[in-house]
Amino acid sequence: MQKVNKIRNIRLAGAAGFTALLPCALFGNGAFVAWLGARAAWLLLPSAFGAPFAFPRLGPSTVGQPPWNHVTEILAVLVLAGVTAWWTYRALGRRPGANSSRFLLSAWAAVLLGLVAAGVLRAAADALAGGVGLLALAGFVLAGTLSGLLWGVCTGWVCAVPVAVVHRLTAARETPAPTGA
Repeated sequence: MQKVNKIRNIRLAGAAGFTALLPCALFGNGAFVAWLGARAAWLLLPSAFGAPFAFPRLGPSTVGQPPWNHVTEILAVLVLAGVTAWWTYRALGRRPGANSSRFLLSAWAAVLLGLVAAGVLRAAADALAGGVGLLALAGFVLAGTLSGLLWGVCTGWVCAVPVAVVHRLTAARETPAPTGA
């Protein structure tokens, strides 16, 4: 039974990491970002001050973008998926009998932490590429942290809900049927 739970935990953690990649692919689509910017231009304002925009972009590099920026985005996507999967696996290991609503909050926290880590990486890379000093680098890192927190709170549930549904379905399947005494 312990081995079955470990395999289930690995699968759920993988699903959490995969669902974190889906918004990255969406924000990697230039048409979607242009559509979103036209309808909610206020979302672009923090980016003007150095805060990373939304989820890291998983898609082709844009024209005029320096090569290091595309590499940073890919690394940030990997960090987001890795931290999300790791935190989800950790949460399942610490509380194996957690109900689906508690697991939903754990998956949401996993995405939030992944976005913070990715935001810090992206902001630090931008600051270092700009050749700023230590104080400005700290400001960029703070902006990346706050941006990751904000996007994680507002959109982390989009990634957490499908994983919580899978958790609920697999928990219902593994629950032994009551036997008559």
